[in-house]
Amino acid sequence: MTTPESQDQLYFALQTFTEVNRIITSSHNSDETLSRTVKMIAQRIHVDACSIYIYDADRGILILKATHGLDPSTIETVQMLPSEGLVGLVLERSEPVQEFQMQEHPRFKAFPQTNEDSFSSFLGVPLIEHRKSFGVLVVHTVEPRTFPPEEIQILSSIATQISSLVSKALLLKQLDIATQEPTTSKNKEGKTLQMSGQPVAYGVAVGKAIVLKQSEIDEPLKSSSMTFQEEMSDFQAAMDHTISDTLELIDKVTDLVGTEEASIFHAHLMFLEDQHFQEKIKSKIQSGNTAAWSIYQAVHEYLLAFAEIKDPYLSEKGSDLKDVGYRLLHYLGHEVLSITKKTGILVVRQLLPGDIARMDTTRIKGIILSSGGVVSHAAILARSLRIPAVCLEDHELDKIKDGIPLAINGDTGTAVAFPNKTVLKEFKQLLVEQQDYYEHLEEFRDLPCKTSDGVRISLMANVALESDQIQLPRYGAEGVGLFRSEIFYLSLDRYPDLSEQTLFYRNLLENIAEDKPVIFRTLDVGADKAAPYMGFQDEENPFLGYRAVRRQLKQKTVLKEQLRALLLATGQRPNVRLLFPMITNVTEIIQAKLLFEECRKEVEATGAKVAKIEVGMMFEVPSAFLICEKFMPEIDFCSIGSNDLTQYVLAVDRNNPQISDLYDPLHPAVLQLIQKLADTAERHHKSVELCGEMASDPDGCVILVGLGIKSLSMNAPLIPVVKKRLSEIALPAAKSLAQKALNATSPEEVREMIRVNFPDSHS
Repeated sequence: MTTPESQDQLYFALQTFTEVNRIITSSHNSDETLSRTVKMIAQRIHVDACSIYIYDADRGILILKATHGLDPSTIETVQMLPSEGLVGLVLERSEPVQEFQMQEHPRFKAFPQTNEDSFSSFLGVPLIEHRKSFGVLVVHTVEPRTFPPEEIQILSSIATQISSLVSKALLLKQLDIATQEPTTSKNKEGKTLQMSGQPVAYGVAVGKAIVLKQSEIDEPLKSSSMTFQEEMSDFQAAMDHTISDTLELIDKVTDLVGTEEASIFHAHLMFLEDQHFQEKIKSKIQSGNTAAWSIYQAVHEYLLAFAEIKDPYLSEKGSDLKDVGYRLLHYLGHEVLSITKKTGILVVRQLLPGDIARMDTTRIKGIILSSGGVVSHAAILARSLRIPAVCLEDHELDKIKDGIPLAINGDTGTAVAFPNKTVLKEFKQLLVEQQDYYEHLEEFRDLPCKTSDGVRISLMANVALESDQIQLPRYGAEGVGLFRSEIFYLSLDRYPDLSEQTLFYRNLLENIAEDKPVIFRTLDVGADKAAPYMGFQDEENPFLGYRAVRRQLKQKTVLKEQLRALLLATGQRPNVRLLFPMITNVTEIIQAKLLFEECRKEVEATGAKVAKIEVGMMFEVPSAFLICEKFMPEIDFCSIGSNDLTQYVLAVDRNNPQISDLYDPLHPAVLQLIQKLADTAERHHKSVELCGEMASDPDGCVILVGLGIKSLSMNAPLIPVVKKRLSEIALPAAKSLAQKALNATSPEEVREMIRVNFPDSHS
């Protein structure tokens, strides 16, 4: 219900928004924009002073950038560490701070030159963009004053409204300075050089090159001067530190972008906790060797084994193990690639997942790599963290020297060394457009997804852990399109018991509205992703091996325990559906359903009441699509796993950088199978959803809707991107384009059709 107070706040917010727009359109430069903004705020909320402080990540200091009420001559000269002053306290906490008599607060730091000693009260609120605090908005009054909650809320609302304005003003000022810098053509190496490579992560960036040498660790000393017990103690300390570090990385990446990306580091935990790996190291220490040499040798032996097997999947596992080994050795005093404190564009031959997860993304504006390509874990993290990235050939990378000016375009895969004024002007425009694009996405968060002619499309989120629930409202997800239950299993050192699973699933469901669907996928693991306790044997090709339902139907205990837990957790909730993965023939889905009914009867026999849960299957194997008609009587709904489908249809492992350019879900053969299933499901009145990277691809989502797929599930942060994209397209036009795509000869031809008919900008 709308109260008079909330109506007043809404009116005030609209007035402020209008005033901000007027300031933007009538200011001549960024300094004037910020100056007029603080004056407007001071007048509107009746305070005696208003100031904006910005955090300079490069120098690690807060700087006064604009003020109304303090001495204006102190702009840019008043500086402090984030650990200093009340302003620093606001930045540290990323929440409002107020003080009735600011001089009495233990964190108060005096700057007499500003004439602030004439003020008593302090209220500061953070300026936040992309969930990160980058500055502080401060107001003062001469008379001591306690700001009531409604006034704090008003100032916080103003801070939210002006955050993008302040960020853009600073960006423009930075670019104006860059374009006014004298040309470096006098330098022999200063000639503008354009390099073409492979796009890795969307976006554009301008900055100085930060060239980091990826050196292999020198072999540590073998002989030890310490006792066996001391070496073992050092080894255990390194293990404990590295496990703790890995758990912190998982928490950090989960908070930033979600558990799907964070699950990359579960492989690291599995290596660290693998008894065979640990025993191999311990046995070398027992032979009188140093802990460092023993770790180095064990990792080296594993990497040689990976190279001998020649399995494309294991090349990525090799990177994971190398990352783990490097971090273990780091805690034993061996220097490895250190993440820089400089600000600019990182240039490095290879970037391990742990490297990018530990980066300060306020400093690293872009990345240039020479290995790993678009399929590496580092590339996945870069895209999720919105860090533009390109991949260049080694000989191109050698042309880039530390400190030279660079501009990169992750959309086109280009990098420009020593960009001239014309290039900088072009990138300035691209950066402004990119900023506008991200701001525009916020408008779509709470809107239903509709095509331009009003057809509703359901956009749901892929979820793996309970903490992912916060991402549903944050990004406007309409439910959980895929709950990856295996991540819960992989986070443990043993199979969870019935009560543990029931509690975990119940907590998840209780925090999701009952009108939002939740689709649980049963345990989907194989030799490629399994915890040591699961007992999977090494397989020559784990993607085609003894995995998922294939294993669970022969070893039923684990699946039955999971199904019983899910039934108990669901109770009578109407929004839960069940999904079986890796189904290749009708017999498998029949057997899985019989097992589910058996579990239902066992649960009901305890007196528990259970809702009717719809049962579906994942269509990800070509054989299932070819005989999809036969499956329809056995299932309630269909779910397409586009990632596995693509690699099975095209015989391309997307983790193999040598052939990753062949992996594209918009291949006509993949589209024809999706079309066949969509048409068949429609005849049988079965719903179809698709989960996988294809759903969040700005090109892929257009074709999918044209093929009749009305429900898409993806990583939550990408939902606004797809909402915006589909809002610009009419369904009849998408259908017409999809039919042409079915008859194309290559995915490149399909993408060219889309770009010609529905041009899109990622930045």
